[in-house]
Amino acid sequence: MLSLTLSACVGKNSGRQSETIISESSMDNYVKSRAVADALDETEEEEPFTSYSYDFRSGKDNYIITVTPDETRTGLVLTLEDNDFGFTTFNVIPPEGYAVYMPYSQNEASTVCTVIKETDGSNSLPDMLKIDFYLSSFENESLPYSVCRLYTVIGGELKEFSVYDLRSAEIEENSVINGLLPIGYIPESNIFSPETGKFMSDPKVSVLDDGSLEVSIVTYEIDMENSRIYCRNEPCGEDSPLYYGYAVYAIAGEIYKYFKDTSLNVSDYENYVEVSSPDGNTSQYFFKVDDPRFSTVDELRTYVEKYFAKDIADNMFISAPQQYRDIDGELYTIVGDGGYNESLGRIFITQIDENVYDGIKYTTYHTKQEKFNENHDMTGYIDGGDFVVEFTGSGPGFLITKYRYPQG
Repeated sequence: MLSLTLSACVGKNSGRQSETIISESSMDNYVKSRAVADALDETEEEEPFTSYSYDFRSGKDNYIITVTPDETRTGLVLTLEDNDFGFTTFNVIPPEGYAVYMPYSQNEASTVCTVIKETDGSNSLPDMLKIDFYLSSFENESLPYSVCRLYTVIGGELKEFSVYDLRSAEIEENSVINGLLPIGYIPESNIFSPETGKFMSDPKVSVLDDGSLEVSIVTYEIDMENSRIYCRNEPCGEDSPLYYGYAVYAIAGEIYKYFKDTSLNVSDYENYVEVSSPDGNTSQYFFKVDDPRFSTVDELRTYVEKYFAKDIADNMFISAPQQYRDIDGELYTIVGDGGYNESLGRIFITQIDENVYDGIKYTTYHTKQEKFNENHDMTGYIDGGDFVVEFTGSGPGFLITKYRYPQG
């Protein structure tokens, strides 16, 4: 399996708006670019961002890429230096409606972009450059907040990959590529590599009219030969164990977060019920839940036990900071944030074991999890724990029998 690590870096655009990325390996290092909101305190006097240089490998050749703001400080200039000290310059022009992330100061210069590297030493794929762009105007609410482009160096030149959106069912069915115009960016910036040759964005969980949960996964498949990326809706059924695992894990997190991170939706914050502790020394304040799926604790527990084994559900209701109770025949909750462990990042599936016991199929997903330091630089991975799925053939079709909340 190939392994990738991401460290800050840059890419190019010779006036065009498309790109690509080279996926790689089974889930390896991804260093998140820091958002604009993470810029240094503006009250401090800092040296403005002027440039930053990165090492870059393509095959047996090594390069240095130096990134500087353009004259207007709205785009970037990339200077590629080869082994013979030859120089080539590229301009990065943001997509319409977007702006390149410009570090606030020279101290933050390394965050201007990201480099994706192999970590297994095989050198089978070149490094990749990833540049994130953020909305400069919020007038068009249909546009994603952040997008990205990816580049690599081929034959001594920075190569831009074209991105083709094949998510339309009609396009997918007919495999129409010729005549289809590329889009100007990957419509996500927070992407990662679940397997060689593909990237994916975080799974999207939707609540259907009947209250059940549905997951959609979008992947970005790399076509190195034709310098293309194909954006597709990834099938994530039982016949695709890897993506099925990511889908089930997303559902688990969607439910568990209402017991760990935040409460179910509350619309009325003006009215509440004060509940005193048994000794009368403290009080808790409960607010009415505004969620058509649940009107009582029993309904909420029945829903949770559709997806989780009983012992996991028991622990959620007993020990979770987000408490629920019935008051005057309606469901109430404590409003608040259960806390978020910023030292832990994304979970990656590293191995899949499928077994059958007493005629029942079980799949065990082994995982690893990103670990960050106080500066939010990724320092490596920790064991993310195993989660186990039992295939039931009823309800949602599965039951989660082992699980650890990733921010727990």
